[in-house]
Formats: sequence, C-alpha cells, structure tokens
Amino acid sequence: RFFVCSFASRCLAQVHWFLRTAMGFELPETPVIVSGALGGPAVIFAVTPFRNGLTLGSTNITANAQGLYRQVFARGLAGGWTGGIYPAIAACPQFLALGPVYHFYAGFAGVAGGVVLTSITESAIAYGAETCNAQMAANAKTPGTFKTVHSSYKPFGPGVGIHIFRNIIATAGLRMFCTPCTSLIEGVSGKSNGFTQLGGDFAGNVCAACLSAPVHQLYGFTVTTPELQVLSGSEKTARMVQFLKDQYLETKDGRTRLSAVVPRDLFMRTMYVAVAYTMYSSLERTLVKTWPK
Repeated sequence: RFFVCSFASRCLAQVHWFLRTAMGFELPETPVIVSGALGGPAVIFAVTPFRNGLTLGSTNITANAQGLYRQVFARGLAGGWTGGIYPAIAACPQFLALGPVYHFYAGFAGVAGGVVLTSITESAIAYGAETCNAQMAANAKTPGTFKTVHSSYKPFGPGVGIHIFRNIIATAGLRMFCTPCTSLIEGVSGKSNGFTQLGGDFAGNVCAACLSAPVHQLYGFTVTTPELQVLSGSEKTARMVQFLKDQYLETKDGRTRLSAVVPRDLFMRTMYVAVAYTMYSSLERTLVKTWPK
C-alpha cells in the first residue's frame, strides 16, 4: 500500500509541477483526487437503498419511511441495491467533480461560484445514471412502468434543471454549511476534535438534505411519471405544482397545513444525502491527513 501511494504521489507531483509552472494551473492534492475517484463510488453504492426509498416515496404519499424501505427490500437484501451499479460507476467522475474539480473551480470562481459550477458538472455526469436508477426502481415496484429505461449515458432529459438545482443545494451543504456548523458545535462544547468535526459535517449536510428534499422528490416524480412527457409546458408545470401540494400540504376542517409526508421525506433525504456526504468528507479529510508526503 505504501509503495502504491508513494508511486502515485510521485507521478501526480510531476503533473502538478507541469500544470503549475507551464500552464499556471494548481491541481488539488493527490489524496483529494484519490478520495473522489475511489471513495465516491463506494459511498454512492453503499447508500443505494436510501436513494431507492426516496424514489419510491416520490410516487407514494401514503407509505411511511419504514413501509418504503420494506418495498425497497421486497425482493430480498440484494434487491435493495437494484440499479445501484449505474450511479456507482458515474460516482467516480461525479465525486472527482465534488472534490478535486470543486477545488479547481473555487480557485478562480470563489466558493459560491465553485459550488454552482461543480453542481452543473455533477449533473452532466450523474443525471443519466440516477434517472436510469430511478426508473429501474419504479419498474421493480410496478413492472412495465417504463418499457424503455432512460440511458445511463444520456446527460439530459426530463427534470435535468431540477437535478442541477438540487445539486447546488446539496453541494452547498458539503462546501459551505459544514464549517459554520462545526464552529457552532465547537463553541457549544468547548472542544475541537474529530468528533466535533464529524458532527459539524453531519449537521451541515442535514441542513442541505432538508432544504433539497422537496426538490429531489420533484425530480423523482418528474422522471418516474411517464405521462408527464406528453403534456405541454404549462400543463407539466401545473402538474408539478400539484404534486408538491399533494405531497406536502393537507387541508382539514378548512385549514391547510403541512402533511405527515414532510418529516418522512426530510428523514429519508437526510439518510441518503447526509450519510453519503458525511462519509465522503470524512474519507477526504482522513486521506489528506494520513497520505504519505
């Protein structure tokens, strides 16, 4: 392991030198690249059941979280990872975007600009695979919903703008929310260590997960509802607005209030996004600290 890491470090050091001196570019450190290329796919595949549960929830407002996870594993333990290989394959370039490419973008566009550019890049990479995964999960629940599943290599289609907006919120959680959350936890606890850092990462990603939950569910609804594709633009927009109202509002005794689906979706989105991004940020930080110099 030490030999492989040292060899990779020497090779990338030469690339860093060439780009820095000849072209004026500064590449991220080797462990940042490795965490994106190898850690990203492992993390994304690991959380496949959480992602599939979210997808099923976008077309089922009556089931609770436990019921949705039962549907995910209805065909056995391995069935929970249905379609997970496609996002995992895409996760290598996707997490290279979240890690090294973000640092590259932020170098000239700032943190906010880096977040937006990274999110667009991430959607260009992952939209096809995630949409394929979502439609396969829909077919697993109701066979025949989609006669032809969206190609995992097609980077555009229904809901791609929603996908980008969702990614902007999620990436902001990873790159903008975690630091102030960590500072808050350290201020309250009076300590600064690995546990407070982990807690800050998780809290920041929970905030982003909650903010992006309705956006993600709207994306899931858009790509798993075939009849939307034959509607006009105005009809499609009206149907999406109606979906959000049906999903998150209920009227009883003449009063409109948030429905019970809200905490369900916030919980399920947190289980997916916060767990995945916290695992990734912890891996990235650990590799940066322990990588051979």
